[in-house]
Amino acid sequence: MRNVQKKSSASKAVKAAESKTAAEKTVKASESQTAEVKEAAVEKTAAKVVEKPALAKAEKAAENVKKAAEETKTAVASAVKKAAEETKAAAETAVKKAEKKTAAVKKAAEKASAPEESVSVQYAGKDILVSDLMGQAKKDWTEKFGRKAAELKKVSLYVNTDDNTAYYVLNDDVKGQIAL
Repeated sequence: MRNVQKKSSASKAVKAAESKTAAEKTVKASESQTAEVKEAAVEKTAAKVVEKPALAKAEKAAENVKKAAEETKTAVASAVKKAAEETKAAAETAVKKAEKKTAAVKKAAEKASAPEESVSVQYAGKDILVSDLMGQAKKDWTEKFGRKAAELKKVSLYVNTDDNTAYYVLNDDVKGQIAL
């Protein structure tokens, strides 16, 4: 019987040890879960604490951005207005200068417009217009000498009735003659 009692006591002791080990495991698991819960609670609390200042900082940054945008908008509007005023002033100055130049050109045109003139040479029953001789000299400049009309600056014409010829000098270097 003693063996049975010993076995039963040993079984009880094993069972008690197993229960103790299971209890220890349960306690350890509870402790680790408690630690995890505590850690999660601390993290959550820290996140809330961090979120509030971060949220406040974000709101302040947003306000600063709005202020900066408003200041930029005001500065741009001011610069545009100033540029428009300067452009308007420059345009008015240019118009005044153009009006002065136009008036000067009109005066020069009035001075340049000479009365109509007509000169003719009469001899031996002939009547020769000097303007016709000038036209022929200018025509020779372009056709006979192959030059551009815009290059002609000076025309000198000499009429010699004894030779029945008109002589011309164009730009002081080209010479020619026209039969009367």
